[in-house]
Amino acid sequence: METIKVNSNVYYSITTKNGLALEIADFNCASGAPVQLWENAKGDSQTWLLSEVAHGYFKIENKLSGKVLDVSLGAEANGTQLHVWDYLGKDNQLWSFTEMKNGFYKLTSKQSGKVLDIVGMAAINGARLQIWDDVNGEDQMWKLTAVKEPKAAKPAKKADVNAEKPAKKPAKAPAKKAVAPKATAPKAVAKQAAPKAAPAKQEAPKAATATAPIKAEAPKPLEKKEQPNNKKK
Repeated sequence: METIKVNSNVYYSITTKNGLALEIADFNCASGAPVQLWENAKGDSQTWLLSEVAHGYFKIENKLSGKVLDVSLGAEANGTQLHVWDYLGKDNQLWSFTEMKNGFYKLTSKQSGKVLDIVGMAAINGARLQIWDDVNGEDQMWKLTAVKEPKAAKPAKKADVNAEKPAKKPAKAPAKKAVAPKATAPKAVAKQAAPKAAPAKQEAPKAATATAPIKAEAPKPLEKKEQPNNKKK
């Protein structure tokens, strides 16, 4: 085993053999917030910036809070738990990385020489972290995976005002839409003229008005001529 120089000023996720990630608990950004294991969601609370501040020793800074991995109260006893704290440049905040043959690493506190260890050797969600003597246990092995930062978009190049403007291409006439031939409705057959109505029936000659026969006037009786009075007086 040899202490290796990891890349400085690079973000890493720090995970156990079963893939759980080292994180600050409950997204707590205050000094004194505990650290724990949780399913790796690749969030900022599970992302750590490794920065070399002394030869072979690094501070481990959480991306979400900006606080560093710290041994509580600067203690050196087995079982002392870890939390995050403002960076003070103390030895209880500095760590070295030792590569194992299986590609995992041990993280060793500069102050105590003890290694990063899982409380109760239980690699489960919510398990807390502590320091302990190096016993080559699986709960003391950690995988470092670099986290790529998204590249900043390049600024768009300014157009050269002196450059010749390309000649404008003549605008293409819009393509004519093919017009489907209209189906021509069959011409209506001219209707034969309906036979003209038969001329109105001639009026039957009016019956001659029956003229009442003129009554022949009875001949007036002839006036009696006065008979000559033959009588003698």
